[in-house]
Amino acid sequence: MDIRPCTDADLRVLCSRWRTPGGVPEAHHARQRDGQATYLVAWQDQEPLGSGVLQWGGCIGSNARTAYPEAVELNHLQVRDQYRGQGVGSALIAAAEDRASQAGRYQIAVGVAEDNPDAERLYRRLGYCPTGAIDVSQYDWITPEGAVRHETERDHLLVKDLGPTLERAR
Repeated sequence: MDIRPCTDADLRVLCSRWRTPGGVPEAHHARQRDGQATYLVAWQDQEPLGSGVLQWGGCIGSNARTAYPEAVELNHLQVRDQYRGQGVGSALIAAAEDRASQAGRYQIAVGVAEDNPDAERLYRRLGYCPTGAIDVSQYDWITPEGAVRHETERDHLLVKDLGPTLERAR
């Protein structure tokens, strides 16, 4: 498995092999081009297995951002159905943690929807701790059939310390 930031060439392959309505991969890639994020994609040869977005500007939710202003946020983590349970999600999380640590960041955060206990178990197993911070977000998404769905999501923030940076050690 190879995990790397999505290139322009990768984006073309990704969009043809993993059809996602609504231009989601293109939006993630645009944020990466603007320097706001790193759009990580896990690959097996030319097959995309999963992806996640490392937000360099910090936590997206206002309560999370206030509570943890120095944290980077990993969000939009997803693994294609046929590759779940094979370590792809854990590998993407580890790659995001490595990138954040290499950039001198010492905290990484994830918002976990309260109706997603499997994701929370995974993050806790990987050392993420609940913080008590909760943010509510609303968004629209497009089904594979082209229907627009509106969602309201309550996300619980989990945070992991990545270790001291040079600034913190002084």
